[in-house]
Amino acid sequence: MPINRSDRWGQAALLVPEYCIPGEEYTLANSLDELRRFNEHAARRASDVPTRVGLRLIPDAFDDAALTGVRVSELAALASEIRGLRSITVRGCFVRGRLVGLHGKELGRFFRACYESAKRMTVILPCAMPYLCAEGALAALEYNRTEHPETLPDAVIAAQTVAMQNSTAFYAKLLIT
Repeated sequence: MPINRSDRWGQAALLVPEYCIPGEEYTLANSLDELRRFNEHAARRASDVPTRVGLRLIPDAFDDAALTGVRVSELAALASEIRGLRSITVRGCFVRGRLVGLHGKELGRFFRACYESAKRMTVILPCAMPYLCAEGALAALEYNRTEHPETLPDAVIAAQTVAMQNSTAFYAKLLIT
């Protein structure tokens, strides 16, 4: 599914222009069905190079039934089928979760869950991780800054730690949207 530029969640994919299938913009999958569709579309191209696709993950601790994406707990069950999609390659993950009202150490837990989700994805699939995006975290940090400024350092330290781990373990960029 092409990313809708007005979709606030889709804005994250705009930061990563190499997630692109010719004729579609910024390919970011929310499900195995979307990965299959992207694979079929990419297979019609005359290229031996798999198309890069981002995968949206939801850590179980931050799950909300209304969120779309692959639950981290479901990833292992989907892995063999994802590995069988030969025309695409998963590169990077976009992590989202229910962040309403989180601040301080609780928000820091989300940043750590982003890193752990990405790490788990690289082991299960396996895949490269040039990008890890913490979706919706900017709004949560702003809430933290205005409503609980005394706890902001805890959230910021967790984000900085994840950025450092991300750059050393994956040689990847941490995007916070």
